[in-house]
Amino acid sequence: MCAPAMARVKAVLEDVKAVCGFTIEQIDSVEIVGGGSRVPWVKQLCSEAFGGKALSTTMNQEESVSRGCALQAAMLSPLYKVRDFKVEDVSQHSVLIGWMGSAADAEAVKTEEEGDTTMAGGEGEYKTAMVFPAGSQMNVLKMLTFYRKGPFDIKAEFEDPSKLLPGTPKELGTFRIELPPQAEPKKIKVRAKLNVHGCFAVEGAQMVEEEEYEDTVKEKREIPAEAAPEEEKPAEEPKEGEEKK
Repeated sequence: MCAPAMARVKAVLEDVKAVCGFTIEQIDSVEIVGGGSRVPWVKQLCSEAFGGKALSTTMNQEESVSRGCALQAAMLSPLYKVRDFKVEDVSQHSVLIGWMGSAADAEAVKTEEEGDTTMAGGEGEYKTAMVFPAGSQMNVLKMLTFYRKGPFDIKAEFEDPSKLLPGTPKELGTFRIELPPQAEPKKIKVRAKLNVHGCFAVEGAQMVEEEEYEDTVKEKREIPAEAAPEEEKPAEEPKEGEEKK
């Protein structure tokens, strides 16, 4: 009767080991929380998945989750002051960005900039790119660089719908970037963010224009002492009784 549930638990444990980035030998202890962890076969599967390690139960299995939620809420609220410590939460699902390529992508000269991702593609070609892989830290902003002459759309969606909860749509939304018609391709920077709650959003966009101009700079030079002309000494005044020459 429990065989289907056991298979699902095994799959979750294998996924945890795959994404944690550690080998079983590097893991010192395994702590279990939650009411479901009291089931004997769940404990056995957890122990077997981590090389037969003894499971630790030093925390309250129900209250540890609720206390953590309350503490995180207090950290986010301006009405409460709690002790400073850092909680690093990561996303469970990868987020893709899709867009239609433009001829402006091939015409524009692209330069690599730190923290920017250039989104390029052929004319009429639908392209996708991984913006936030699974395991990305939350509350992170990324700049997406496009080259366009007019308005365009970008689409956000989950990468693998099979890993989503039943009934969860793959599409996150379509965002319209309004841009007045331009004679030449312009660099457009779109601000994409995975907020503190793990929700994807496009915060805005800006157009970057570059101008070239000439500027004359006056350089001040110092003349060496040996190259400076000698100053003429003033003529001495004649003494009393002498004629002035």
